Amino acid sequence: MKLALVVLNYNDADNTLKLLGNVADYTVFDKVIVVDNASNDDSKVRLKSFCECNEKIYFVVNHENKGYGAGNNVGIKVAKNLGMNLALIANPDTDFEENVIRVLKSAMVKNKNIGILAPLVETQDAYGSRENVLKGATCWPVRDFYHSLAENGPISRRIFSKALHYDENFYNAKIRKVGAVLGALLMVRVDAFIKVGGYDEKMFLYGEEDLISKKMADIGLKTAVITGYKYKHIHSASIKKSLKSLYSRQKIREESTMYFYKKYLKINPLQQIFAKIFFAAVRLEVLIFGLL
Repeated sequence: MKLALVVLNYNDADNTLKLLGNVADYTVFDKVIVVDNASNDDSKVRLKSFCECNEKIYFVVNHENKGYGAGNNVGIKVAKNLGMNLALIANPDTDFEENVIRVLKSAMVKNKNIGILAPLVETQDAYGSRENVLKGATCWPVRDFYHSLAENGPISRRIFSKALHYDENFYNAKIRKVGAVLGALLMVRVDAFIKVGGYDEKMFLYGEEDLISKKMADIGLKTAVITGYKYKHIHSASIKKSLKSLYSRQKIREESTMYFYKKYLKINPLQQIFAKIFFAAVRLEVLIFGLL
């Protein structure tokens, strides 16, 4: 099976070039696809110059930034056209060893019922210092409306952490079926991803993980994690470059989440009102406590 790396860039050439310099020549990747999501800085020039020096890399420029989902959808379609069976979607602010990707690919080859697979995430601060291997940040159970709402509140997320995540014993097995995995790095089956319509492009930045896992489940494919391997993620480094304001990020999160609730969870009018009140309280938390 052939594997492509898909990297989406928006005004973050520094991290994207760093990632490509580290992993583009991994032999596990048959192709590397770099999508610039209509950057308004010098990203396109810098990335084009780098990509032209490597025949393995395909550089694509989007003329409009329609968000994370839309940008990665373009990358997966290119992977399909290039004859790829699998694709690793990786944020520019990630770092991973080739062996980890080989393990993921092997597991996908052996387990035809898995549509999405990821290793555990090890978060880092902006200076590269190790923070923690956060199992709860890597994956989580399928959540109904109220559990999802609790996860979207900085304070409620901390209060109800045990109810929102798997316990430590859950990670004893090598491969575990989960509800969803963090979108910073995940491997998908290209044909299945396209069959379900990919990411919903009306969700600009947040919430895509739950939705793509739901779509895969609807066609009988599982989302899973491999617990013995991990990758590094500089927490939200790429997002912070383009959206420096916590309040701005919260507003985008609310819009995407409400869209998901209405279209996919089919919440009723009373639940919609409750969600709006809840998010108004969350905006106060963001402004007062600086939490997100």
